[in-house]
Amino acid sequence: MSTTNAFPSSALRPRRAKQVQAGGGFRSEIQGLRTIAVLTVVLYHLWPNHLSGGFVGVDVFFVISGYLITSHMVREVAQKSTLSLAKFWARRIRRLLPASFLVILASLGAVLLWVPSTLWENTAKQTAASALYVQNWILALDSVDYSTQHDDATVVQHYWSLSVEEQFYVLWPILIVIMILFTSSKIKDIRQLHQRAFKRTLFVGLSVLGVLSLSYSIYITIASPPQAYFVTPARVWEFVAGALVALLGNQSPLRGLSGKFVSWFGVAAILTAAFMFNSQTPFPGWTAAIPVLGTVAVLLCATGRSRMDAGWWLSLKPMTFIGDLSYAIYLWHWPLLIVAPYLLGHDVGTLGKILVLILTIFLSWLTKLLIEDPLRKGRLLASLPRTYGFAAASMAVMIVLSMGLTSLANTGDSAQQLDPQGTCYGPGSLAHPNQCIPPTGVGTPNPGPASVMKQNSDLRYQACQASFDGTDLSSCDLGVEQSKATLTIAMVGDSHATAWLPALEVLAEKHGWHIKAYTKTSCPLTTAKRVLASETSHNNQENCTGWGQNLIDALAKDKTISTVFTAAFSTAYTYESPNGSKLADPATEGYEAVWKEFIAAGKKVVVFDDVPRTNGQNIPTCLASHPKDVLACALPVDKAYPAGAAITHAATKMSTSGIIRVPLRDQFCDKKLCYPQIGSVIVYRDLSHLSFDYSRALAPYIDSVLNSANSD
Repeated sequence: MSTTNAFPSSALRPRRAKQVQAGGGFRSEIQGLRTIAVLTVVLYHLWPNHLSGGFVGVDVFFVISGYLITSHMVREVAQKSTLSLAKFWARRIRRLLPASFLVILASLGAVLLWVPSTLWENTAKQTAASALYVQNWILALDSVDYSTQHDDATVVQHYWSLSVEEQFYVLWPILIVIMILFTSSKIKDIRQLHQRAFKRTLFVGLSVLGVLSLSYSIYITIASPPQAYFVTPARVWEFVAGALVALLGNQSPLRGLSGKFVSWFGVAAILTAAFMFNSQTPFPGWTAAIPVLGTVAVLLCATGRSRMDAGWWLSLKPMTFIGDLSYAIYLWHWPLLIVAPYLLGHDVGTLGKILVLILTIFLSWLTKLLIEDPLRKGRLLASLPRTYGFAAASMAVMIVLSMGLTSLANTGDSAQQLDPQGTCYGPGSLAHPNQCIPPTGVGTPNPGPASVMKQNSDLRYQACQASFDGTDLSSCDLGVEQSKATLTIAMVGDSHATAWLPALEVLAEKHGWHIKAYTKTSCPLTTAKRVLASETSHNNQENCTGWGQNLIDALAKDKTISTVFTAAFSTAYTYESPNGSKLADPATEGYEAVWKEFIAAGKKVVVFDDVPRTNGQNIPTCLASHPKDVLACALPVDKAYPAGAAITHAATKMSTSGIIRVPLRDQFCDKKLCYPQIGSVIVYRDLSHLSFDYSRALAPYIDSVLNSANSD
C-alpha cells in the first residue's frame, strides 16, 4: 500500500495537477490512480474469479510510493542540501502506524470473539510480524513449508505489502544519504547538491539497483514462485521505477496528443493485467512490468486538464475521495472478509460481500477522520520523542498481545483424560456401535483442535519428509536401533505415508522394529506420472519421477529391509503413462509395477487404503467452529470415497498376489457417514492428513491385519 502526506482536494471540479520541479507538489490524479490500485486489490479479494489478477494493484502502490517518497526527499535535498532521517521516519510513523495498529487491535478482538482457536497461534505469529513489519518474510518462509501451505489465511496476512513498503521507507532515505555523501565528495559547494550532479548520481545508482532487482525477481519467480511473491528484493525495482519518474520531474518526453494516448495506455495496461492475470501467471518477474510500466505511463503523462487526458478523469471527486481513503480501505477490507464467514456461520455470498465493501469504506472514512488526520497533523505526536515513543510502545503492546493470544490458544484444550485402552477410544467406538454412542465420543476431545492443528509443524516427522525439490534419497530412522531390531521396515510414499509413522512407531516399540522412512511431498511411489491439478511447476513432476525411480532401485537392492509399507493420497492425483510405455490403466498399474518389483526382490509389501476425503475443509478448524455439532464436519460415505482411489483399487487387485492390504473404511465410517472425530479423538490434523493420535489409535488394528496375513 502506498502512503503519502498528500492532502485531499477540496475542489468540486477536476483540475490540472500542480507541477513542480522534481515531481513535488500535490497531484490529484495520483489519488485517482490509488483508487484503481486499491479497488483492484479489494475486488480481487471479494470476487477472485471475476478479477483474477487484481493483485497487481499492490504493484501500482509500490510504484506510486517510489515516486512520491523520492520526490519528497529530492525536494528536501534541493532546498536544504541535506536529508533529516529522523524527521523523515517520524513522518512515516505518524502517517502509517496509528491506522495500522488500530486495525490490528480491532482484528485481534474479532479473532477472539468469532475465529476458531485453531487459527489463534498463527494469527499471533503473523500479528507480531506485522507489528514489526517483517510479515512478508514470515509468509515467504511459510510458502515453501509444506506443513503450513494449507493454513487458513489470518486477519493480518495482507500486512505483507505494508512490510515491504516499511522496509523500503527504512532503507531508501539511507540510500539517498549515501548518494549525498558520494556527490558532495566531488563538488566544492554543498549547496549545489540539488543541481545535476546529485540527480545524475542518483539516477545512475537507482538504475543499477533496479536492473539488479528485476534480474533477481525474474530468477526467483522461476526458481521459487511462492517465495518470489513476498520477498523484498524481488519488488525493489518497482519502487525504483517510480523513483526514476520522480527524478524526471515535469520533464515528460511526451506532450500533446501522444501524451494523452500514453496516459490511457497506462490505465489500460493496469486494468488488462488485473483482468487477464491469474494464479498461474508467473509473478512478479517480468510479467509485473505490465502494471509497473502502466503506472509509470500514468505518472509521466496523465497531467493534462483536457478530458481526453486520463488525468482529468482520475482527478474527478469520486476518484480522489476513494484515493484519500485507500490506505485505510486496504487495512480494513481483509480482516472484515476473513472474519465474516465465522461470524455468519457460512460462506459470504454476493450480498455479504457488498456489505463488506460498504462497511470497509465507512470504517475507512471514520479512521481517516478520527485517527489518521488528527494524529498526523495534530500536536499529540508533533515532537520526535513522542512519535518514536508511540511507535515503540505500540509495537511492544502488539508483541504482548500476540504472546497472550498464543497462550490462550495453547490452554484452550479440554482437560478430559482419555483411556487409550478403553473400548470406546478412537476407532473402538466404530467397532462397538451398540456400546459406544455416539460414535464421535462423549465430551470434548483431548487433545483439542488447537493442539491437533499444531501437529502440522511437528519437527519429529517434518524431517522425515523430503520437499518438492531434488531427486536425492534421504530417510529418517525411527523405532529401535537397527543393530538391535527384529526386522527393518521401510515406509514410502507421499505425505499421507508420513502420517502413518505414529502408528508404525507404536508397532516398532511393541515388536522391536527399526523404521526407515522415505517420503516426499506430493509424491506417491508409482511408476506412472502423477499429475496434481494445483501444481504450477513442471520441476515437481520431474523431481517426483526421478526420486521414485531412485527409491525403487535402492529398496530393491537393500537386503536389510524385509517389509515395505506404503500409502498415498491417491485420489488427489490423476495419472499418465510413463515415458516409453503405454499403460491401459496408469492409475493402478503404476502402483502395481512398483510392488511387483519389491516382491521379486523378496520383500513383503503392506499397502494402506486411501483415507476418506474431507471435502477440502480443515477438520480441526471446523470442529473448533462447531464445538457442539461434530456432525457438521462429517461427510457422507459416497463423497468421502469418490471413484478413483487408485492405491486402494491396486491393492485390492493384488491382494491375492502377495500384497497385504490394510482396509480402512470401517475404521473411519459407518454405513452412512465418515467422521471427523471418532471416540473423542480428532481424526485429521488438517484437510486430509491423519492426526498423530488417530494414527496411533489405529496401531492395534494394523497389528491384527498383519497377524492375520502372516497366519494365512
